[in-house]
Amino acid sequence: MAVTRGVVNARNEGIVSLRVRGPGGSEMDVDAVVDSGFTASLALPSTTVAALGLVRQSGGGAVLADGSLRQFDIYAAEVAWDGCWRPVLVSAVGAEALLGMRLLAGHELRIAVIPGGAVEITPLP
Repeated sequence: MAVTRGVVNARNEGIVSLRVRGPGGSEMDVDAVVDSGFTASLALPSTTVAALGLVRQSGGGAVLADGSLRQFDIYAAEVAWDGCWRPVLVSAVGAEALLGMRLLAGHELRIAVIPGGAVEITPLP
């Protein structure tokens, strides 16, 4: 069973490192904030999307935590997840990477919410 591990930062955010791959085979490690309010799979900054050479699939819109409406592009990528590559749709929005609830579905999330605390994402049987 592949467990994804991370750490809580000084702002009490759970951070996990994810390996993301673009269609041309380029790969990048991305530190993503675990965001239970984000219902999609993964959000990446536009600079990361460009560096991976991701291909635009469509557009989208969302209401952000501050109440503002944001339009953004959606891209296809793969993420190393549970020991294999999994196709995901990536939202190109914001300045930091976010790991959302769609990718966490079927997993148990445990976070010791103190700076330096452990983050563990374990697949459910």
